[in-house]
Amino acid sequence: MAKSSLTQANGITADLVLELGKFYSAREIRSLQTGLTSAARELRELTHPNTLLGRVGANLTREQHALLRDAAALLDSVKYNVEHAKERKARAEKAAAKLRAARERQAKQLVAQAFPLPINTLDDQLELLKLVLVAHSVAIPSAIRDQKYLHHRLREYMQHNDRLIGWTQAQWRRNNVSSVRFELLRDFEECLTWADAESPEARLKLLQEQLTNSRDKILADPASVETLRIWAEALSPEYEQEARP
Repeated sequence: MAKSSLTQANGITADLVLELGKFYSAREIRSLQTGLTSAARELRELTHPNTLLGRVGANLTREQHALLRDAAALLDSVKYNVEHAKERKARAEKAAAKLRAARERQAKQLVAQAFPLPINTLDDQLELLKLVLVAHSVAIPSAIRDQKYLHHRLREYMQHNDRLIGWTQAQWRRNNVSSVRFELLRDFEECLTWADAESPEARLKLLQEQLTNSRDKILADPASVETLRIWAEALSPEYEQEARP
C-alpha cells in the first residue's frame, strides 16, 4: 500500500464528520480540530531534538521517526475535513440563529397585535386572568403544566402581604397583574416560535382556535371559578376602599 494512502484519511470526509457530529455544536467540533492539531504537533516534536519531547524522541529509530511523521500527516488529513465540517456547521448555526431571530421578532409583533391585553379596569384584569387560565392548558408545553400550582400562585398574588415597604396592598396586587400579563405575552411569543416547520402566522391561528375551543371547559372548572372569585374580590374598588386604614 502506497504511503500517501496511509497518511490520507480518505474515509473521513466533512460530510461524515457532520453526520457524526449532528448533535454537537460548531464550537465542540472546533475543540476536536484543536485536539487533532495538538496531537499532530506533539508527534512531530518527538522527531525534532529542540524540545524535551524531542530529546526523548531522539532515542527512537529512524523508522519510528518516519512512522511518527506519517501519523502526524494522517492526523492533519483528519483535521482538514474536521475543519471544513466545523466551518459548514458554523454557517448553518448562523443561518438558523438569523431565522430564529426573525421568527421571534415576527412572533412578538403578531402577539402584540392579537393580544393587546389592557389591564386598566377590573373587567380588564379579570379578562386577563381568564385568558391566563385558558392559555395555560394550550400554550404551555404539557411536560411543564401544573394547574394546581398555577391556581396557587395566582391566588397568592392577591393575598395580604405583611412585608410591603412603600407600597399599598392595592399597588402590590396591581403590580402582580402586570407581571402576569408580561408572562402571558412571553409564553404566547414562545408558542409562536416553537415549530420551525410552521410559520408564526400559522401558529397564531392554531393558538387562537385552541383558546376558543378550550375556554368554556377551563373556565367552568371549580378551581378556575374560585381563582376568579378571589381576584374579583381582591381587585375590586370596594375591597380596596375597605382595606385602607
